[in-house]
Amino acid sequence: MDTQFSSNGNVTPTCQNWVEMTVDINNVIVAVNASWDEFALSNDAPQLAGGSVIGWSLLDSVSGKVTKTFTQALLDLARSHEQKIMFDYRCDSPQVRRFMRMHISKGDADSVNFLHEHLSSEYFSHPAIYQSAAQRGRDTLVRCSICNHVRHDGIWSTPDYVSRTHFASHPVRVIYGICPSCQGLL
Repeated sequence: MDTQFSSNGNVTPTCQNWVEMTVDINNVIVAVNASWDEFALSNDAPQLAGGSVIGWSLLDSVSGKVTKTFTQALLDLARSHEQKIMFDYRCDSPQVRRFMRMHISKGDADSVNFLHEHLSSEYFSHPAIYQSAAQRGRDTLVRCSICNHVRHDGIWSTPDYVSRTHFASHPVRVIYGICPSCQGLL
């Protein structure tokens, strides 16, 4: 993956870091680009590289009922409009904040193309470690699938703040949803 470093030490990707995926009319993944594989391998997910996701249902790969509903709404919107849908989101790892931009457009035969543009990255000063929970429990928080904010004590806060101030390097159990701010994207 080609990257450059900005004057403040943050990672600034080049255009070659655009990760692409296409789903067919049934929302089955039919194509990914080479950057998809690079991204999977650099994030310790070799099981997602090498075209292994081809044939997977996109919606079966999405965690959380609310996030699935949001993703289906995006797919429906993309298929019903000729204009590209574009919005910013976060795709963090435990050590790195990744600022991304998603471009969604209608393709041939009602396919949908997703282009994930990596805008920049910053290292967390404190690791934010999250574990996906199978269901919501007393100690489970909701994490927004778009901005990564976490709902703790009724307030949506940044993931590093919640991890640093409330969980002191212990994994935070989460289910995925969409915060009220990000629901406004639709």
